[in-house]
Amino acid sequence: MKLCFSLAIVLVGLGVAGGVFDWHIGTILVARQPRQALAAPCDFSVERVVLDQADAPELVGWVADRKGSCGAIVLLHGRGANRLALVQRAKLLFDAGYSVVLFDLSGHGESGGAVQGFGYSEGPDAARIITFARQRFPGQKLGAIGSSLGAAALVFAAPQAPADAYVLEQLYATLRETTAWRMPFHFWRGFQADVLLAQMPLRLGLSADDVKPVDHLAAIGKPLMLLAGSNDPFIDHGQVLALQNAAVGSQLVWFGGAGHVDLLLYDQLRYSDAIFSFLATKLCRTGAIHG
Repeated sequence: MKLCFSLAIVLVGLGVAGGVFDWHIGTILVARQPRQALAAPCDFSVERVVLDQADAPELVGWVADRKGSCGAIVLLHGRGANRLALVQRAKLLFDAGYSVVLFDLSGHGESGGAVQGFGYSEGPDAARIITFARQRFPGQKLGAIGSSLGAAALVFAAPQAPADAYVLEQLYATLRETTAWRMPFHFWRGFQADVLLAQMPLRLGLSADDVKPVDHLAAIGKPLMLLAGSNDPFIDHGQVLALQNAAVGSQLVWFGGAGHVDLLLYDQLRYSDAIFSFLATKLCRTGAIHG
């Protein structure tokens, strides 16, 4: 009897310790980094813009207005990054004839917000940024390029604020799948992901079942290109193919050997060839290409 009681105490203690550890990991995952002031690049002329809305986080970004542009492009960064990660893309696009808009999503960089989400929470941010870009560049077609978190945010923003063409880099199919691929023990990955994600309703007011970009792609109904690394440890081939199948008519470009990295830095020639040919045909009235 005493042995059973002692065993029960041990099991309860282990359960409590596991729960505390799981909550701690969740805290690390969603906590934003310190808010920071970002200096504009010295070799790229941009205008600082702040989107201020009473019931939403302040969003801070840059705009580069290309006179006589072939369209405008919204750029959104990945999780844990900020708009500085987009500067090289912005320069390439600007030189190719596009105006560019690059912002910090909430919980990142210079923008407000207390947490980093997984794209769903940042969907309203993306919608505000796209709406701003429409107003800033009236009459022009608007492209949207997002990486990882930024790609998911664009997908969730599309019903309220669609772009005219999308380039989605390293987009995951479902939050549960991509979380499972991050778990340390292969055999129990799905269970580990479920335990970790169970705290999302308390932290973010949503469940993992809400965060499924693959279920929303078909409704976008705009030209769409997917970019993916063939060795991405978090987004397996099955997820990428599911996304392509969901977005009927979409283009898929693989980056051989690439993990979950900046695909532009990994292979600038392949990246540029892919997106410029796509954007030129989808946005430019005259079919103009590299400038």
